[in-house]
Amino acid sequence: MKKKIIIFVSIALVVILAIILVVLKHNENLKNEIRNNNARYLEIKESTKKAVEWNIKAMYPNCPITDTFDDNSNKSGTHYNSSFLISNGYIKKEELFDVDRENYCDVYVVIQTNYEDPQDHQKNCSTAYKIYLKCKDYKDKGYIDWGN
Repeated sequence: MKKKIIIFVSIALVVILAIILVVLKHNENLKNEIRNNNARYLEIKESTKKAVEWNIKAMYPNCPITDTFDDNSNKSGTHYNSSFLISNGYIKKEELFDVDRENYCDVYVVIQTNYEDPQDHQKNCSTAYKIYLKCKDYKDKGYIDWGN
C-alpha cells in the first residue's frame, strides 16, 4: 500500500512539475513575442519620423523642428496619414508592414507650426509633430482613423 502511495505521489509531482514548466515556457514565449512586436512598432515609428521630418523640411525649410508640442493649443495644424506619406514618396509601403508581415500599419500625424509673424512662414518659426500608430493589434491613444 505504501508503494502505491509513493508511486501515485511521484507521478502527481512529475505531472505538476511538467505543467509548471509548460506554463513558464508559454509565458516566456509571450514575453518574447511582445518584445519583438514592440521593437517592430518602434521601427515603424522611426521610419515614419524620418518621413515626417523630410516632409516638414520640404514644407518649412527655414523652420527648425522642435519637440515642443502643445496638446492644449487651439492653433490649427496640419494632419495627414500614411497614405499621404506613401503617395508623396516620403515612405515606402513596405516600411509599414505590421508584425504579421501581411497587414499594414497606419499613422496619423499632427504637425504644429508656430510663427512669430503670421505673414512670414519661413522665418522666426518652429514646427513640432506627433505620430500616432495603429496596427492590427496595436493602437496609440490619440490615433484618428481617416478611413483608409
